[in-house]
Amino acid sequence: MAEDVVRRHLRAFLEQRGIDAIVGDYADDACFISESRVYRGTREIRQFFEDFIAGLPPDVIGQFLLRSARFVDHVAYITWSAGTAMPLGTDTFLVRDGKIVLQTFAMYASTNA
Repeated sequence: MAEDVVRRHLRAFLEQRGIDAIVGDYADDACFISESRVYRGTREIRQFFEDFIAGLPPDVIGQFLLRSARFVDHVAYITWSAGTAMPLGTDTFLVRDGKIVLQTFAMYASTNA
């Protein structure tokens, strides 16, 4: 079920369980689409998360707020914020056989934070 997988994925990120726990939710051939590029496969998705986490402002993960979560069959849609540094983010997930096979990601990062 999409909800179980996505909630586990969010916990892995928010509880800082490490890159292996985060990437473990993706199918080997998953696709992750962001504004800047498309990441294909877990190796490229791993690199995204390594770079993203390394670039986060201190303590921003502790400010994460899940603003909305909608689940329909194999699809999950979330909106979130993380303090003033990231006032709006959104992700859409497609889940098949207990793994994320497709994700879209967008966020607004404030330059005033």
